Amino acid sequence: MALIKKGPETIAAMALGDVDQWLTEEGLSKEDVTVEANAADIRAATRRTIHSTVGDTETLIGTYGDGVTFLLVEIGKLTAALKVAANIAAMKTAATPLADALDPLVAGVADGTIKLPYKVKTGGQAAALIEIGTRITSVAEAFEADDA
Repeated sequence: MALIKKGPETIAAMALGDVDQWLTEEGLSKEDVTVEANAADIRAATRRTIHSTVGDTETLIGTYGDGVTFLLVEIGKLTAALKVAANIAAMKTAATPLADALDPLVAGVADGTIKLPYKVKTGGQAAALIEIGTRITSVAEAFEADDA
């Protein structure tokens, strides 16, 4: 639930996802009011925005799956080549295909045309890494509980 305030007075309360439409209907902008919402409501609204503008859960899983598969295969090839590399020149040769493949992504991040969710979400990279650790630990504990 979001509270819409004008100065100290609460003028409306509604689902966070309804705020923009309500403001438009009332002839107000976000600069005219303060919108207060709890973290769960903000997360739910962000998820709805992602779903409606980026893709459904299955599409997102597919895209991330493609990325993970690409990295596993390419890092596997890199480590296999590095394992037998006898000198720095051979190491550079081994790294070149992956570096070349990733160059457009790295360049896009550097120039700001590609944005990384873990860098822009609340708390940034540190919070994302904590969330990853928490989630994977919870999954591992579920497997442990099933094995017990």
